[in-house]
Amino acid sequence: MEVLYNNVMKYPIAVILPVYNGIKYLELAVQSVLQQEFSLFEFLIIDDCSTDGCWEYLQSVNDSRITLYRNKQNKGLFYNLNFLIKKSSAPLIKLWSQDDIMCPDCIREVVSFHQLHPLIGFSYTDSEYIDAQGCKIPNERVDTTPSIISRDLHTRIACITGSIAGNIANVTLAKIALEKVGLFNEQMKISGDFDMWVRIAREYTIGFIKKPLIKLRNHKDQLSNQENLLIYHVTEDVAVYRYLFSYLDTAQKIDGIKLLRNQKLLFYYTLMLKAFLSGRFVTGSKFFTLLYNFDNFFVLSWLYIKKQFAKIRK
Repeated sequence: MEVLYNNVMKYPIAVILPVYNGIKYLELAVQSVLQQEFSLFEFLIIDDCSTDGCWEYLQSVNDSRITLYRNKQNKGLFYNLNFLIKKSSAPLIKLWSQDDIMCPDCIREVVSFHQLHPLIGFSYTDSEYIDAQGCKIPNERVDTTPSIISRDLHTRIACITGSIAGNIANVTLAKIALEKVGLFNEQMKISGDFDMWVRIAREYTIGFIKKPLIKLRNHKDQLSNQENLLIYHVTEDVAVYRYLFSYLDTAQKIDGIKLLRNQKLLFYYTLMLKAFLSGRFVTGSKFFTLLYNFDNFFVLSWLYIKKQFAKIRK
């Protein structure tokens, strides 16, 4: 592990950035952090054995707030997040991504929000979406989520959409919450963030900053868009839902499974069918086993058929 820059100053917030073969957008992501209106932060970056010039670019950036690391072998996203969290000295940890752009007032708004709500376990911000070329993707959805989210509300949102934040790049963690619930699960490939939000939500309320402070880039090379990883995604999501249901009371479990069946589980069911229809029988069988072991497969099948008939009638 090589350390090029070191800064021992105490800051109210740390920005942590894991990097792996993201040179196409990396400079924009890094510079958007360094050009923040609020400049009192430490910036911790780890390169996970990139081979596309990321390391060379990072070495060329000269800023006293940066501490730069490099792995000798590839470790994966959640290992790298944990490594940087443990290296940080700040009470707030702003997660960041090599693909995205931080609006100039982002860190100022985040620090101010956490000072106003010191008991939340983490916050996430509203965001704009951009495509691979940086053009804004229209989004007419209005998010009516309140600024402070209770455990009960988080449960309902998780059963409908999965990860409440949608992306790690718009999340800031309170380090005191991590000291209670632990770090990211490094055994997970995809859903380690969802798992973390569910663990924190058991103990703390969550904050939602109703201002688009991040430009999230949507492109085909993202981990979440790789079809061959979908089975890992679903497997890990189901494990997270099992944990979530373990701390709910009976009424919440009944409500939660109803929401799941009409949203996420039907989506997983569709993935199963697509796998079978495309001849990927091993993958389809894995989806089937997951769904069969998690819920009543016959009820799911009936709901799927019912939904298809409803579409036909329209």
